[in-house]
Amino acid sequence: MAKSTVPTPGLSVFGSLRAEDEPWLHACFTPPPEFEHIIAPRSTIIFGGPGSGKTTLYQRVRAHSLCDGKPYRLLVDWQPAPLNAGEQATIAWVKNQAVHLFDHCVVALSECLARWPELYTAAPAWAQARLAWFIQQYLQGDPKIRLGPLLENTQSGSDLLTQLFSVPAPIILYPDASPEQVIAELTTALSVTGLGGIWVLSDGLEDWSSVDAPSFLRGLGAFLSTLPLFEKAGLVYKLWAPLAFEPELSRAGGLARRRVDSVRLQWTPDELRRLAERRIALALNEPTFDLTHLSQDEDFLPWLEKVGGDAPRAWLDQLGPLVKYFAAHGQKSLETKTWLRLRREYPPKLYLSEDGYRVLVGGRDIDLEELPAKSYEMLHYLYQHAGTVISKADLYYRCYLGLERTPRTGEDLHYVSPKDYEGLIDTSLWRLRRAIEPDPSKPVLLVSKRGRGVVLNVRW
Repeated sequence: MAKSTVPTPGLSVFGSLRAEDEPWLHACFTPPPEFEHIIAPRSTIIFGGPGSGKTTLYQRVRAHSLCDGKPYRLLVDWQPAPLNAGEQATIAWVKNQAVHLFDHCVVALSECLARWPELYTAAPAWAQARLAWFIQQYLQGDPKIRLGPLLENTQSGSDLLTQLFSVPAPIILYPDASPEQVIAELTTALSVTGLGGIWVLSDGLEDWSSVDAPSFLRGLGAFLSTLPLFEKAGLVYKLWAPLAFEPELSRAGGLARRRVDSVRLQWTPDELRRLAERRIALALNEPTFDLTHLSQDEDFLPWLEKVGGDAPRAWLDQLGPLVKYFAAHGQKSLETKTWLRLRREYPPKLYLSEDGYRVLVGGRDIDLEELPAKSYEMLHYLYQHAGTVISKADLYYRCYLGLERTPRTGEDLHYVSPKDYEGLIDTSLWRLRRAIEPDPSKPVLLVSKRGRGVVLNVRW
């Protein structure tokens, strides 16, 4: 394969696998299905599971709003506030949401004008008056504190911002004007500056909901149900939400009345293969790459598909060690024994929720419906002691019987002969391996240690 002359970040493309840490991501971005729908000018919720690429899409939507490095719409990062316990989505609550949103619009608009002051200075006087009114009316707090870095910047736009806050603006609307009227005035003024509308972006909803998910979901659902109060021509919402939110939010009025579209991020194996190959090509500074060059073992691609599921991050997490070994050894296809060793050394990440009956292995949600409760308790116990060899006796006495300690001799209460429980434990381990192992015949997660017990390998 011919070498590319384009600079490359090298093997660091398999570093953190967090889109926010990957400024070069555009060079290997692979659009998911429904990408055209996602970037269409309609309010949309994009649902996705862990590692499905939500933040990557958020960044690409931002990049899609630039032309020659200059924005052609106002991008506003904002998230609805949660409803407090017992609180209802009253008119007062809606107005508070509007005030919160408008404050973020002011910050985003100020950042634009600081960098591109010509957006304001080239606009007609009536548009300048409306923008000045909106900025002064809806910024919360002291401008010198909220926008201090922008006001003190040496860019020419800092002088403009200082002027906007120092010269009283004309009153455009009465104080109790509705959110729709305020948005109409703002979008009308923006339309002649080159900023053709407002896109409100909400990413990282998992973090915001982690403290009190029910309250956050109630607030988000209420916001979507009252969206007509916020929505005018030129105003679009793009929200990236965990897949777990979909059942609750699908009942929100905005979705039911088709004011908001929804998209679920779902990748096919072929799409994920192309995504992985583009990233590997970037890592190796090659124009193209074929995954079969990594390993020609017939089980390699099926393993990757099973471990990665439909999550891009899980695919890349599994490929990272292989690509680094491949690059370090002259880009020679990995022999089967080498690939098997590497997959033992870098098993798929395993996550078990502490507050729910859910297990993730790589990019797969594990179906535990047919797993007996005691087997799940065993997995939970092994997860709590990940990396430690646990004897079959401990599994029997502590998991199955729930004792605080393991009897060691026949004189101890509850002691039974190992031959009376080892078959039970072996059956449970067999069931667990069938559930969580990508290849139960060659376990990499739940590994037996001859004469000692078993260990659950968990990579954090």
